[in-house]
Amino acid sequence: MRIFTTLLKKLKSADFILVTISTVACSAMSFVFSVYSKSIVPTFPMGIYSTCLIVQTYMNYAQLGVLNAYNRDYPQALGRKDYDNAAKLKNTAMTFMLLVYLLIFVVFEAWVLVFYHGKIGVDESMTYYAFGYAMCPILILLKSFDDMSNATVRMNGLYNKSAIIGFIRTILALGIGVIALKLFGYYGLYGMTISSAVLGILLFRKDSFKGAKLDFDFPFMKTMILSGLPLLINSLIWTIVQNVDKHVILTFLDTDALGVYTVPTMGFTTMVLIPQTISQVFYIKVSHLYGANHDEKELLSKAGYFTTITAAISGAACIMVFYIMPVFVQHFMPRYTNGNGATQILIIGVAIYSTTMLFGNIFSVLKLNKSLIANSVALCIFNVIFSSALVVFVAKSINMVAIGTGLSYALYSLLLIIKLSKRFNYSMAKLLMASWLPLLAIVIPGVAFYLLIDNVYLAAGLALFTIVIVCVIIFGLIMGKKSQN
Repeated sequence: MRIFTTLLKKLKSADFILVTISTVACSAMSFVFSVYSKSIVPTFPMGIYSTCLIVQTYMNYAQLGVLNAYNRDYPQALGRKDYDNAAKLKNTAMTFMLLVYLLIFVVFEAWVLVFYHGKIGVDESMTYYAFGYAMCPILILLKSFDDMSNATVRMNGLYNKSAIIGFIRTILALGIGVIALKLFGYYGLYGMTISSAVLGILLFRKDSFKGAKLDFDFPFMKTMILSGLPLLINSLIWTIVQNVDKHVILTFLDTDALGVYTVPTMGFTTMVLIPQTISQVFYIKVSHLYGANHDEKELLSKAGYFTTITAAISGAACIMVFYIMPVFVQHFMPRYTNGNGATQILIIGVAIYSTTMLFGNIFSVLKLNKSLIANSVALCIFNVIFSSALVVFVAKSINMVAIGTGLSYALYSLLLIIKLSKRFNYSMAKLLMASWLPLLAIVIPGVAFYLLIDNVYLAAGLALFTIVIVCVIIFGLIMGKKSQN
């Protein structure tokens, strides 16, 4: 009984484990919905859906950096026990977002009615576009408050509760989404996202918005905008970067190709989800740590430790997606098999990048805004040049887009390591060993087995064996280092 109690306490303290497990489970359900949707919706309507989601993503930046400032400053205020400032940040951010997104809703819905007047119900593709664009302001309003409430719960330290609620609401949303998709086809694509956001707001409300009230303190709003604007610009550049491949496809290929490219995008999302979730949890932890003592050396030390864990998990996730995605596509989404090669190419480059996510977050914690923006601009330039050049000069194929995008992310990861090494006067070799080495030790053999061994099951078994060996070695090194301390 004592052993069980001790184990339970350790699991409770290692809150990132439950958050990660919940995120993986939720990702799996979203993956199932995505697979099911592609078995029903053809590539062209799926391309329209993807286009509308790009518009929705850009709408997110109408909050002008207020939410970015909140996500950065709120946990630091809690870390220094300044609860009045934390409440002020929450109330102001909530009020500003509500004002802005309600205004966008009115303006954008009016535009859809005017622009698509006479086309809705007459032209099928125009009707698809009109419906998708009309959903954008609704989705972004709900999704923004859902994200804020979930982030607030985690920043308040309720990681496990966030994980449990997230799991429950995703199960319910999946059921609603599948029913909507089966009944309405293309129009049902938006069902899971809307229901998930609504359920999230309702279930997180008690722990995130309890006691919150509208605060029309416009001077403070201005302060938050100015404080969060550099982060917003950085996020906007990131959004452009994440959509460069889609813009290249729409420019040089067509909407149908964009529909096929949703498979590599799905692989990207699946691959990056686990390390991204771990990175977000650790980001909150290092924000609390830095807010309490402002010790940069300790910050870097903790980041290196967390990065090694993230790198090993990223490598395992990469190989799993690399092997599993083609099988899923072949059996459940035969219309989208042309996207298999692009998926496998893309996730390797993204896996390398995912190892250094927390390194990128350090620039945010230290408020090195110019470096943040410069890093993101560099990635954007890399992506535009490589993706466009390969499509124009090599082949008009989504595989070329995937190569350019994956290469860009890998170069960006190296850039972060170089700049961090110079900023802290820290060994670049040590940073590479903490980030790239664990991942490459898993990915290189795993990909080699896939390419050289005809029996995919044997290759997968050897890849799994490699993952176990590398993770055991890393675990042993971490435990050994802890015992020395």
